[in-house]
Amino acid sequence: MMKIAVLTALFCAACYAADPVLQERATGNCRELNHNQMDYECLKQMWNFSHEDEEGWEPCSSFLDTFSNKKYPASNKCEVYRHKCATLKNNKPCCKSIHCHLWLMGQEPRK
Repeated sequence: MMKIAVLTALFCAACYAADPVLQERATGNCRELNHNQMDYECLKQMWNFSHEDEEGWEPCSSFLDTFSNKKYPASNKCEVYRHKCATLKNNKPCCKSIHCHLWLMGQEPRK
């Protein structure tokens, strides 16, 4: 079992070293970008893990049932949600912004 864990760790380290995009994700550079500057992989990482940065925040997936994309076409490319995320500093508007930006890319987040 230990041998598998070591081999997996070495393999992952080699992947990150070989792929600059994966290396960027591993160092947390996605968090330094605005949601409209993120690619799909960054948005997916933020959807899955942004709640771990702030105490008391819930996973984005916990809000998924309350989100609708009906107003997204009128949201000025999600700017409304990005602004709320930046000013309210609570994770529901941030998750909504991420959800909207994924929608712009034709993607849906998973629970």
